[in-house]
Amino acid sequence: MNAAARPRPATPRRSAALVLVLGVALAAVGWGLVLRHGFPHGDDWLHAMAGDQPGDAATLRGWLATWQLDYTYRNGRAADAAARLILLGGRPGALVVGVAIMVLSGLATWPWLRMAGSHRTRPLVWAVLGLGVPFLAVQAHSWLTGEGLLWVSGMANYPLATLAFLVAGAAVSGALPPRVTWLVLPVVVYAHVGHEVSAVATLVVTVLALALRRPARGRSRSTWAAVGASVLGFLVLATAPGLWRRTGEEDLALPLLQALSRTTLMFASLTLGWWLALGVLAVVAVRLSGRAPRRGALVAGAASWALLLLARRRWPRLADLCADADTAVPATLLALAVVAAAVVLVVGVLVLVVDAWGAVAAYPVLALTAAGVVSAGVPIVASVCGQRAFFLPVTALVLAVACALRLVLGALAGGGPRQARAGRVLTAAALAATLVAATGYVAVTSPRAARNAAAYDAFVAQVEAARTAGAGEVVVPELPEEGYAYRRAFYLLRYACDLRLFYDLPDGVVLTDVERREDRTTDTTTGCETTWQRTLTRAAEQAPDRR
Repeated sequence: MNAAARPRPATPRRSAALVLVLGVALAAVGWGLVLRHGFPHGDDWLHAMAGDQPGDAATLRGWLATWQLDYTYRNGRAADAAARLILLGGRPGALVVGVAIMVLSGLATWPWLRMAGSHRTRPLVWAVLGLGVPFLAVQAHSWLTGEGLLWVSGMANYPLATLAFLVAGAAVSGALPPRVTWLVLPVVVYAHVGHEVSAVATLVVTVLALALRRPARGRSRSTWAAVGASVLGFLVLATAPGLWRRTGEEDLALPLLQALSRTTLMFASLTLGWWLALGVLAVVAVRLSGRAPRRGALVAGAASWALLLLARRRWPRLADLCADADTAVPATLLALAVVAAAVVLVVGVLVLVVDAWGAVAAYPVLALTAAGVVSAGVPIVASVCGQRAFFLPVTALVLAVACALRLVLGALAGGGPRQARAGRVLTAAALAATLVAATGYVAVTSPRAARNAAAYDAFVAQVEAARTAGAGEVVVPELPEEGYAYRRAFYLLRYACDLRLFYDLPDGVVLTDVERREDRTTDTTTGCETTWQRTLTRAAEQAPDRR
């Protein structure tokens, strides 16, 4: 028999490609199982009905006009314009876009992980683990999924902004091939103009990249172009009239100190476990180098972490942090202690990180951590009280921990046989833990989100029946799974007219809520003024000559 006729063994490159394809496919399936339960609610109706006339945003001219109003008056950002594009595809289109965003976010972790590791630390394993980072990030609290993923407006404002930040940060850090860097320059600009949280995070990474990571030879031109695009994008957002109008018009929900402590506690509630993991990894790295960790940073960091944990236990529900000024973080001394503890924790952990690896080697950990911490302060300025605002900061911190873990396992792989064996065991454990955690997230989230989707489908059935009959009553639902939707999903005081026009309800059909509150009941669609039209009226009154 001819030996050449025997099946050829798979080459390492072919095997790696198969594993990566399988990893991407599994990630897509996982996100698809979750996001198939998304449905339009909240600002989705606002954006679908945007324009001088309801629905004008479905045309190119109308869409550009709504984006112009966003920039000059509403909020300055482009994310809402992106949401209006996604809405054109309906629920199927939102599902496809959402899965693409989350899978691409996993792929966007790869440049960061490559910056943190050597070629000896099994890049294929880390490529697969990188796909799991978004799953790990959204497990911090159900609201990150409900407010961030399961409606189009949240998806465009938070996961899409996070994806843009990850790509832009890698570009300005010189972590992408030159050709890819040139191609993603529009993404770098969008990371700024899209949303203020990603703009602040990308600016932080740009500054740190200039300070710590000089462009490699042959890549300097494309990297400098990315830095220039980052600066340009930030200037475009920073000069947006809508951003400054919103910032100046909306008072903080609480006095500044209370708002700062509230935001600190909310971010801590979502990330305390990851801060602990990052500190432990830094200490382990110092010990592997044969040195003792800095005792002052270690003790101060541990004490501040414990204080934040105790303060967090004072509020068993995150929603309690959004209460009135006399009930949310009421004690001035406690508020000061919370803010001080957070500062000490961040500084302590970063000191341990630099002590473990040095600022240059630990660049991805430092850049991601700093970007997450600084951008987490944006909700104070924007007067946002919701976990969705922390989608990017949480993801950045989780990826920073993954980069730190790769640095530790790289050190183990470069040690003696015993350390190398321990590194292999820990790598396998990290891979298994990520797969189990991602599977558990999908298994828990999908059925809970499905119950909300079933309530929405029942509502749509009511709408269709009333529209066919030309009369009747439509009751907006109370969603059974509170944490897996936007908090004001069917808030009739704001969205009643948008709902009526979106579903083309005839005059005479009563739209109300389950409590039949008179101030939220409507029976007329003709002449009903949408949220967008009310915004246009208010803008014209404040600046009669703007149009």
